[in-house]
Amino acid sequence: MKVVFAHDHIFKKDSEGNLFTTGSFNNVVWKRYIQHFDSIVVTARLDNRVIDTQKKYNNFDLQSASFVEIPTLSGPIAQFRNRISAKDKLSKAIKESDAVIARLPSEIGNLAITIAKEMNKPYAVEIVACVWDALWNYGKLQAKIYAPIAMYKMKKNVKNAPRAIYVTNTFLQSRYPCNGLTENISNVEIKEIKEENLSARIKKIDQNNKKIKIGMIGNLNNRIKGWDIALKALSLIKQNGLDFEFKILGDGETEQWRRFAEELNIEEDIHFCGVLPGGEPVLSWLDEIDIYIQPSFQEGLPRAVIEAMSRACPVVGSSAGGIRELIDNSCIHKAGDYTGLSKKILSIIGDPNQLKAIALRNFEEAKYYKKDTLDYRRNIFWKEFIKSI
Repeated sequence: MKVVFAHDHIFKKDSEGNLFTTGSFNNVVWKRYIQHFDSIVVTARLDNRVIDTQKKYNNFDLQSASFVEIPTLSGPIAQFRNRISAKDKLSKAIKESDAVIARLPSEIGNLAITIAKEMNKPYAVEIVACVWDALWNYGKLQAKIYAPIAMYKMKKNVKNAPRAIYVTNTFLQSRYPCNGLTENISNVEIKEIKEENLSARIKKIDQNNKKIKIGMIGNLNNRIKGWDIALKALSLIKQNGLDFEFKILGDGETEQWRRFAEELNIEEDIHFCGVLPGGEPVLSWLDEIDIYIQPSFQEGLPRAVIEAMSRACPVVGSSAGGIRELIDNSCIHKAGDYTGLSKKILSIIGDPNQLKAIALRNFEEAKYYKKDTLDYRRNIFWKEFIKSI
């Protein structure tokens, strides 16, 4: 049985034409589907600029997985120019397949649902974020104008979907209810949660290092992660005399944030760590962090926050999306409030006992997101989906 996976994710390629992905889309993710379907056809976008593979992107080289490039549909101009070509390519892929999985929000996912319904193909949706939050906070007027249209389309597609997986427990369900069969399953991938990680974190807190390492993970081209909020908050923290290093892990252009940090007089405190493949390399990076921050304007259930929690790392995050489902309310600041973020960090970092309590709480909470637990529920969902075909 062949399935089409449709999403706006952007693939990359090297000088030899090999495909790579960033973020959570590694081969472990594709294997979630391949263990149930004979093959998966990933329909997504492609960045034709050649990358340097030394940055350690995730290679896309599974024998049972193939890729079909779909032209971008992001924005009204792109939709006008590319919709016919996109529909032709998606229609061909879906016609030759048995079912469709559409990850939303995404314009390619929306179009795949439309085609699947036209062809009477079975389909399921994965809801991973709120399209309104993403577009409204993107930073451009065009995105704000399109936000209510995109939200209407997503609401309609999710409501009418026969089956849906939500990455959150309640947040996305409340905004995008589904009349079909649903399940809440995070897309995080944590194989083990070891007690020794908690012990190491407590020891690290007891060491009471003078220079605090604050960490954040995300695509640097994406404003909705709240990079400007993070840097403004850190500027206030520096004015309060805290000695820190801000370590950033993620792909994207660094120059705009280097300039912004220079304007805020914190450029010497910022360290861009580039890209690491998902899994143990990222978790080891998190072990070196004293506090992880996630000042996003939009989120589903952020994988990086759960990964940080699994290493017993204290986390301060915004009120966006499913972050509130993960961390204690004492560690939440209002989205966009950099003053609130700075106050949260300062209040926590000055109290080792509070740091330990947060570390323990996060560590225990992360156990709900262990791979074997989530895999069990996810496998039941896809087995029932296949039975319905």
